[in-house]
Amino acid sequence: MGVIVKKVELGWLDRTYVWPVAKGMAITFGHFIRQLLTPTARRFTIQYPDMKREVAPGYRGLHELKRFEGGAIKCVACFMCAEACPARCITIEAEEFGDLNAHQGFEEKRPKVFRIDMLRCIYCGMCEEACPKDAIWLRNDYEVADYDRLSLNFGKWDLMNTYASADGKAVITQDPTPAVPRRTIAV
Repeated sequence: MGVIVKKVELGWLDRTYVWPVAKGMAITFGHFIRQLLTPTARRFTIQYPDMKREVAPGYRGLHELKRFEGGAIKCVACFMCAEACPARCITIEAEEFGDLNAHQGFEEKRPKVFRIDMLRCIYCGMCEEACPKDAIWLRNDYEVADYDRLSLNFGKWDLMNTYASADGKAVITQDPTPAVPRRTIAV
């Protein structure tokens, strides 16, 4: 089915393009004057490094891998976040640890390698929704920049220490022996 498009005949003033350009410049000048007369706190323009915009409550920004109070990672390497990711930017390699009989099967896996390519990530939040252990969160930071591409491949330690200082936790560089809360089973 076709659509009939009417051809618009321009007047002599419109054909010179002086009048449309003058109207556009008048609109721009009106915005400029309005910005000058508006107090700094209410301006539309944010002076970026000095002033930062408040993000909405559901904003999805930089990733964080949560950890227990003892420092052990909450992730159990179930690969659900990697499978749910539409951009395929999450890479996980699992490792086994602990004695299966002593732990009753609750803590037999953890990620040996957990990597997110931030340049491929679309910050959709599917990894956060798919995680059964609530181990990965997307927080409010939106400032992710660097000078080379390789430094934006965040590893397990980068993701665990993303908000460590802001949350008042110690920055860890080595994997502590699993200090996960144990479940006691009555025999």
